[in-house]
Amino acid sequence: MSQTRTLARALLLGSLLAPAARADRPAGPQILHLPPGRHEAEQGILTPIPIEVSIPEHVPAARVLAHYKIRGVPDWTTLELVEGEGKWQGAIPCLEVSTITGDVVYYIRVHDRDGNVLAYSGTRHTPYRVLIVHDSARTDATLDRPSCPDPADCPRGLPGCPSEIVEKLPCASDDDCEGEASCGWHGYCEIDPRQHTWVGLSASQEFGLIDTTGACTLEAQENEGTLCERRFDGAVYYGSPVYTNEPRKFGLGNTRVWLGLEHLVSYATSVRVRLGYAVRGTGPTAPGGVPFVPVAAELGAVHWFGDDPFASAGFRPFVGLGVGYGMFDIRTSAHVRADVDQGDPQGGNDLDQEVDLWKRAGDAFVAVSGGTLLASDSGWAARAELTVLKAFPFDAIVITPRLGIEKGF
Repeated sequence: MSQTRTLARALLLGSLLAPAARADRPAGPQILHLPPGRHEAEQGILTPIPIEVSIPEHVPAARVLAHYKIRGVPDWTTLELVEGEGKWQGAIPCLEVSTITGDVVYYIRVHDRDGNVLAYSGTRHTPYRVLIVHDSARTDATLDRPSCPDPADCPRGLPGCPSEIVEKLPCASDDDCEGEASCGWHGYCEIDPRQHTWVGLSASQEFGLIDTTGACTLEAQENEGTLCERRFDGAVYYGSPVYTNEPRKFGLGNTRVWLGLEHLVSYATSVRVRLGYAVRGTGPTAPGGVPFVPVAAELGAVHWFGDDPFASAGFRPFVGLGVGYGMFDIRTSAHVRADVDQGDPQGGNDLDQEVDLWKRAGDAFVAVSGGTLLASDSGWAARAELTVLKAFPFDAIVITPRLGIEKGF
């Protein structure tokens, strides 16, 4: 046991001191150059493997972790060393060494207060090795072998007893994590089961709420994006209406297909971009007016409810906020009454009549949305969403239900 402690201490101390003179070393984990060859020690079964580390003063160590693996066990275990008397100490417990002979391997990493890896000695691919042999094969068999403590009297963390469980390993980047683990958004290593990027295809039907008071005047049709058509002949209405107190009305808008790309930037936040194309519902363009552009685009952010919702399949409710570009053609009806004092400059108009009213709203908008995503274990998901947007400078409130499918990667 003393041989193992001396070897581990000497190797790590020498490795840490070797680069100490490099005050200009680059930021990031410090690669510690180890002596060549296999670093081995030998000891008997049911014997704790002590680890003792001396850290130079120029290294601001806040946490020292030893990662070890017992022969025959597929997973690595983390042991947090305890600081005392200028050294960091711990022991791979004898109850875990057990009676299995063969190599026990380990390596050590030094972290600062923010979780950054300052230095490491050994790696998962080039670890320290301690050969566990039966008492009959020990070269130091004359030495007394420490007895393994009774598990009932063996609290975690005591040398020779089961290791303290370190559930979260701090990190600053993926390079600080081992195996398939990556550095999570909270600064700890984790196995990431989430699909971070989603590609989706959806369809939406728009409904608009517009103001019909004065919408059929010549001024409104020239400057506010409206167009009124007489029902009996389809001609653009150019009469002389009087203002009446008409209500705001709902109308049917465009049907669009959307292609979306969404990326997860934290456990419960994503950003997205969507491109849409109007496949039906386009209205007429007034003489001298701006032609309808069927393409729409939206850039937004989404908040997802729940505890780490992307870690598992199931329902994922969300709310979103977005801005974008788009034209919205909304069709409804309007009541017009001719101004008898002005006569009928167009001809053919009744005193009172219903006309078809089109409103071309846009070209910019802000939107809020809400809905849910039903995700499967295969990475496919179905989305149901309701969006309410405010179009400007040509004003309208547009309500858009949306259904779609998505694939996560």
